[in-house]
Amino acid sequence: MSDDTSDQIISHPAPEEGKEYKFIRWDDSGIVAHLTMNRPKQNIMNIEMLKEMSHAIDSLNARDDVKLILLDAAPECEGYFSLGVGAEGYTSQLVFQTMDSFHNVFRTMIEISKPVLAVVDGIASGAGSELAAFCDLVIATENAQFRQPEIKLGVFPPMGAVVYPRVIGPKRAMEILLTGDAINAQQALDMMLVNRVVPRTQLKPTVDALVKRISEQSGPVLQLLKRVVFEGTWRPFDEALKRSQDIYLNQLFELEDSQEGLRALIEKRKPVWKNR
Repeated sequence: MSDDTSDQIISHPAPEEGKEYKFIRWDDSGIVAHLTMNRPKQNIMNIEMLKEMSHAIDSLNARDDVKLILLDAAPECEGYFSLGVGAEGYTSQLVFQTMDSFHNVFRTMIEISKPVLAVVDGIASGAGSELAAFCDLVIATENAQFRQPEIKLGVFPPMGAVVYPRVIGPKRAMEILLTGDAINAQQALDMMLVNRVVPRTQLKPTVDALVKRISEQSGPVLQLLKRVVFEGTWRPFDEALKRSQDIYLNQLFELEDSQEGLRALIEKRKPVWKNR
């Protein structure tokens, strides 16, 4: 394998034999597996897209040669990393399936224990922002923006409520989650939500250099290191996530205000809270 990893970063060969992906591009042909979200233009996630992401990551289970996962958005989605889960994912008919599919992406990342580098060039909102926050490393451009607007819809992000306090601390997490205000790239860097902010013109060489540096290390050691850091930072993550999911599905979703927030989203109007 050549030391030059730039070709891995920009190439998108056909998906693995027997599995055709509709909403992602997947390249696991080298030591860097490249997962590109590809649902133009805003990369709004649906259940099928989330299942494809989990399937692709899980396919690395026996791939000791793969040292790193690179996660980004397709060029066709310019201006967006991901706007998160679509409105249909909040309906009572689909909320459990959507949440379980979304959370399974994170569980698969944990089980594979390969470092994940997210590249954010544009808006990451809702589930898109949570996904970036959960990655081990994040490189953002000056155009990046992170949003958790769920509180304005009468709900909260169950994954974000678990992830953000561990990543940026509880006080900053509470401010983001309670206000729903957008965070620009520099603010994200200041609160350590991202590792680096670079001009768009410097994005590719910056990503290439970091990928090359990590790829020079021992694959098994990288996996063990991620596992130990995760254990020290997140445990008991699964218990916290289950509790958050239980509250979201069995308490939050029973509130009139959460239903009003969803109706307002669909009807494109400001919600009217009843505070019950």
